[in-house]
Amino acid sequence: MADTRELILNAAWDLFAEKGFEGVSVRDVTNAAGVNLASVSYHFGGKDGLIQETVKRCLNPVYEYGIQLLADAETKYGGIEKIPLEHLMQCWMRPLFMPEECGVRADLIMRLIARYMIEHNYSVPLKSQRLLAEVYRVYTKAFLVHFPHLSADEVIQQIIFAEGAAIYSTGIGEVITQVIKGEQVDVAGIDREALMAKVVQFVMYGFGGKPA
Repeated sequence: MADTRELILNAAWDLFAEKGFEGVSVRDVTNAAGVNLASVSYHFGGKDGLIQETVKRCLNPVYEYGIQLLADAETKYGGIEKIPLEHLMQCWMRPLFMPEECGVRADLIMRLIARYMIEHNYSVPLKSQRLLAEVYRVYTKAFLVHFPHLSADEVIQQIIFAEGAAIYSTGIGEVITQVIKGEQVDVAGIDREALMAKVVQFVMYGFGGKPA
């Protein structure tokens, strides 16, 4: 049986994904977890500490998955310099489009992104910061193979632009398209594999690459 700390984290994970970070109270979490109200303060120091632990539980697997995908591609193709640009871009995009593959709920990722976009003063846990820095380090190195005329800073900027396209398309881009067409909006029914393929082709142009 899960201990109290784990029960709280599991309950918070689901509630934050469904209602957002600000829409959930400590009492909501403890009621869902079936634990004492004071247990959140005991284990996490309060709601902010619980949110920070949830952020780590959300972001860290996504960052680690991205690093692993690149390492797998390097092994598959026999070196980082041999990874095709399209596959490299897919490695970068996949954790954003398919977070469930590393155990993270897509709706929680979107809640978290929205939180950081609206309120810039929220701090990112130190371990998550270190993993993010490592993600950018290894992918910058890989993209520089294809774009040696760019500086590392320019590649990082391009990666950020590409990431923005992925976040927007998975968040509301497809919904807007359906509304414009007058179709029934079914976010859960979006084919994220197909959407990712379209975004990869699009951002390859932005990097200066050629679409497949």
